[in-house]
Amino acid sequence: MPGTKIINAIVLRSVAYRDFDRMLTLFSREEGSISACARGAHKPSSPLSAAATQFCTGEYVLEEKNGRYYVKTCMLDGAFYPLREDPRALSYAAALTQICEEIVQAGDPNPELYDMLLRALTYLSFDKEHDATNVVFPFLMRTMVLSGHGVMLTRCASCGGRIVDARFDDEAGGVICARHASRNLPVITGSDMQSMTDAVRGEYRPSEGDVKRLCRILGIFVRTRLERDFTALTFAENME
Repeated sequence: MPGTKIINAIVLRSVAYRDFDRMLTLFSREEGSISACARGAHKPSSPLSAAATQFCTGEYVLEEKNGRYYVKTCMLDGAFYPLREDPRALSYAAALTQICEEIVQAGDPNPELYDMLLRALTYLSFDKEHDATNVVFPFLMRTMVLSGHGVMLTRCASCGGRIVDARFDDEAGGVICARHASRNLPVITGSDMQSMTDAVRGEYRPSEGDVKRLCRILGIFVRTRLERDFTALTFAENME
């Protein structure tokens, strides 16, 4: 249909616009980032109320008028309501959407990141066996690879040689030898190296063991490489 497109999308951000509308930042599997207005979605009786809520996912029908997209209808696939019952999981979920919003560009589909975000939101909502950081840590590791800022693990990020007495340097881009450290840097053990390596191997899944410390270290790395302070991530870390 002319002026109409159908996309599978996740709501990364939803903000009030005018009296009853909401402006949505959608992460579409087919076209990357898309901004769309959900008219009347702020009204409790609106059929678009749920579809205009952060984290919701589904098939969105968008109508284009004068260069702007409007949500015509939406067939919801999921809303991840359990996130609202766990402030910590909710904060980490918001952090993941902020990071995706920073990385995903309009007209540049990233289906691997899209599918991974869906799985991460599912784990954060329904997985009671793993801590939230076990979900977030491998997500961040893989997301940085997809963004072109993967953590250097196989050799020293400073000298390029074999890593001796490892430290993590967010500015250098990964693990370095202790002798190259010009400031107090986190020690990286053999177990840490294995956890980071496992996080980017095979299919995306929660990490095993306690990775809270590594998740915080990686959070610093993400902020440094993407040059942005993600407020939701900071809030989640402060809840630890």
